[in-house]
This record gives sequence, structure tokens and C-alpha cells, in this order.
Amino acid sequence: MMRPYRQIETLVLLFLCLVSCQLQAQNVFMPASCVSKETAEPADRLSDDFVRTSLMIAAHGDVLYSILGHICFRLQCPAYGLDYCFSYESENVAHRVGRFLTGDLKMGMFAIPTEEYLQMYADEKRGVWEYPMNLPPKVKQSLWRVLDEHIMEGTSLPYDYIHRGCAIACVHILHEALDTIPIIYAPFSEDLKHCTMRELFYNNSPHSWNLFFCMTLVGGEVDKQFPPEEKLIVPADLVRTWQTAKVEGEPLLAEQIELLSATPRKECPVSPVWVFAFLLLLAVGNLWITSQWVDYGMLTLQTLMGLLMTYLVLFSSLPGTEWNWLIIPFNPFPALFWHWRKYWALGWSVVLGVWCVVMFFAPHRLVCCEHILWVLSFILILIKPKLQQWIVRK
Repeated sequence: MMRPYRQIETLVLLFLCLVSCQLQAQNVFMPASCVSKETAEPADRLSDDFVRTSLMIAAHGDVLYSILGHICFRLQCPAYGLDYCFSYESENVAHRVGRFLTGDLKMGMFAIPTEEYLQMYADEKRGVWEYPMNLPPKVKQSLWRVLDEHIMEGTSLPYDYIHRGCAIACVHILHEALDTIPIIYAPFSEDLKHCTMRELFYNNSPHSWNLFFCMTLVGGEVDKQFPPEEKLIVPADLVRTWQTAKVEGEPLLAEQIELLSATPRKECPVSPVWVFAFLLLLAVGNLWITSQWVDYGMLTLQTLMGLLMTYLVLFSSLPGTEWNWLIIPFNPFPALFWHWRKYWALGWSVVLGVWCVVMFFAPHRLVCCEHILWVLSFILILIKPKLQQWIVRK
């Protein structure tokens, strides 16, 4: 993120550029006789590319908050040597995991010099691509003004990846700049028309463990249906959609320009599917091994997950945690009443079995298969005595 003094310097420069744009725009409509030699030169410079706008998309990263990549606006004013990327940035999640889980993490719009912005992604070996935007000069000027206004909102906005994430923020900001000028979309993709936000996360996340953690944390609002444009939360989806969109009869985006090449990412050799499949096999094997260590190990994992789910649903203000289907199988009650499990284990196992069937056949994805494997493992631990009796009789 930018240091405070750099942010102030940036705002001053941007303000001067906006004033210059406005004055030069007025000169364009002045009679030739009223334009002196001193004012003629700036007016001549007011061309369609006096302010250049483009969309910048970065490849996905290795940490949870970057699994979908990043997208922002780049605005340039060559006449004044201005070149900035306007990007929503949050506090460092890796250093503030607690604030992230409580929903107290803060974010804000920053104007970052493009050279610094690209260097950040070069250090992470992530690719960056640029798409010049075909916007009328007045819209470019308006876009710069709108972005400045978002910077002035400060850096204490609540972190909100649903309503203020990088992609959907670009949509809302462009609409502000266009005012009454509509974006004419081609037919939306089938995914945008029919998928939920959770499914869009699932379809666009390349790393299995990051995807598992994301699918674990999110719920509630991300499982609802919204108009296609309001589901443009994935940077790649936004680019694909805007590539076929038009503004005032012109294609919104021009051809792609590669600024940084992407380095192939290394996937973890052990995927979560294998881990939870192993847990299920361990639970099956425990029917013959009958180790209490396995029982209490499974109970400990279920309880830790249950405490996390309970906290997120009941106490956290993080968007997308107002409800989570995982709180049904993962909650602290089995641990609290474990001593009396012979009275409730069979009935609760039936409930969990029904949950697995409902989640598997639900019309929209609500959990991932790793969660179902995990729940099946716990079911086997709960009904182990009954199954062992059946095995002995056989």
C-alpha cells in the first residue's frame, strides 16, 4: 500500500490533471478567435487519448485472498506524466487473520504508481495483462473523478469481498462514470446466468487447498441468486463479459496487452480430496482396529471445525458468514454430550446422512466433496459400536 505522504502527493497531482482536463475541454468549444497562442497548445493536446484508461488483470496468487486474481483500472495522463493503478486494497490478511475472521479488516481505494504496482506482481511471479478501454473523453474524465472520490472515502471501509471486491467494484465505478450511458452487454455466459457466487468461486479457483478453505468459510449471501451483472465478482469473468460489451456502439475493451508473463504455480502434491478420503478409510479401518485415539482424533477435528463455524455464523461480521450449511454437521454439541452418545449417536447419524444426501443432490453447490467425506468419516465414528455388533454377528 502507499505511504500517507505519497497518497497526498498523488491526490494533488490528480486534482491538477482533472482541472486541466476541464479547462482544456472548455477551450475546445471556444471560437478560434478567442483562443490565444498560449491556450491553443493545451487545447490541441486534448485528444481522445489525453487521458488513457485501461483494465488491468493480474493472475491468481498462492494465498487465500488472491485465489481469483485481481483487477483494477489504470489511468494515464501522458501530458502530465501521470500513470496510476486505482485499486481496492485491504490490510494484510496474513498478518491479521483474527481481524479477517471477525469481519474487522479494513480496506480502501488507493492510487498506486503503475511501476510500483507491476513490481509487486513481478515479485510474486504473477502475470499481468492490460485491456485498453474505448471510452469517450468525457467518460474518461468522469472515471478519474469518481476514482478520486473513492480514494477520499479513506482506508477504513469494512472489508467486503462481495459488494466491494475488485471486480464488482470496477463494474459499479464504471457505471458511476458513465452516468446515464448504458453498457450494452452481449448475452451473458451460462455460468453467470445460472450459477451462484459460490459456484463461480469453485469454477475459477485453480488451487485445491485455497478452494477448500474458501468453500469452508463462505456461505449465506454467496448461495443466493443475483442478476448476472451483480455476479461479476471473478476478474476473469469480468474481462470475458466486457470483451463482448459495447459503450456508445464501440467495443468496451481493446485487444489484450501482456505486461508481465505468468509463472506456472506449483500445486500441493497432496490434495484435500486425498486427505479426507484417507480419513474416511481410517474410520472404516477403525471398525476392526477399535482405537480410541482415532475416535478422539476425529472428535477433536470435528469440534475445532464446529467452533469455527459457530463463531463465523453467530459472532463474525465478515460478509458471507451469516449462514453456513456446514454448521449442521460441524458444531460443538457432539463434544459437549459425547459421554451420553449412546442415547443420541444413531439418531444424529441419520440426520448427518440425510445432510450428505441433500448436499450431494442439491441443485446448486453448497459444499464441496471434501466436506461430505469428512462428515461420512464422523458418522462411522458415531455408529462404530452398532456397526461392530453387526460385523460380529455376520
